Amino acid sequence: MTRGRWISLGVFLAGLAAGSLAPAPLEHVPPRVDGYWVLAIDFHVHGFPGDGALPSWLLRDEAARAGLDGFVLSNHNRVSTARAARRLAGNTPGPLVIVGEEVTARGFHLTAAGIEERVDWTRGATAAIEAIHAQGGVAIANHPSRGYTTGWTDEAVALLDGFERAHPAMRDPAIAGDFAAFGTRAFALKPGIGAIGSSDFHVGGHPGWCRTWVLARERSAAAVVAAVRDGRTIAVDVNGRLYGRSETIRIVTAAGATAPLPQTPDVWQRLAATAAWLGLLGLALL
Repeated sequence: MTRGRWISLGVFLAGLAAGSLAPAPLEHVPPRVDGYWVLAIDFHVHGFPGDGALPSWLLRDEAARAGLDGFVLSNHNRVSTARAARRLAGNTPGPLVIVGEEVTARGFHLTAAGIEERVDWTRGATAAIEAIHAQGGVAIANHPSRGYTTGWTDEAVALLDGFERAHPAMRDPAIAGDFAAFGTRAFALKPGIGAIGSSDFHVGGHPGWCRTWVLARERSAAAVVAAVRDGRTIAVDVNGRLYGRSETIRIVTAAGATAPLPQTPDVWQRLAATAAWLGLLGLALL
């Protein structure tokens, strides 16, 4: 191995080691009301290896620090990273790791949550949703704004289990208007559809910047998926504003659930991730 490769390998390993030195997250106990656990879930998170910066164990720590009870690891058109992350998490304490995929096609993106096998993105939104349902998963329309809505026919929207109503991109007023318009259309076509808040975390920002309050019967991935299917969700944006059905908002409010405002990304974690990425890049180039 050349000197350059040894240096790159050292930088990569140093980045992984540094990321593990951040302070441990505090234990989080979600509120409970009317027979439901009120869980904070981020349904749209990307990880490494794939199209996200952080490996699953660091993602889990970041999710815990953000007060999340779980997240869907939804890399573009793959489930391998999510399945490995769930296996690595096992039954250890910490946020749930839910297997997912961001089905990525021209004209639409959607999260498939609670699946095991990759969903074909080439056959259109309706076929993708039907394939997700066949696996027992739920389908959530991702960032339904300009450039990501041309593939959403009324038939496909009526089959959805949820749609992103809160997303960091909504800080742009024009995009916020697109989300609101899609929400009006979605509720008209399927009144029981779930409102979802997601961070769409890749590198910048933070898991949980936008999140979803989920009314779950138990603290499990299956119960989270079932809650989305039944529309028992409330989307929370970066300012803590709630979106969803009024009765569900009432239950969440009665539970005293509050969402933290966007956090400043942990500098140590970001430096660690950057070092790991630079090390991998060096190994690839050399």
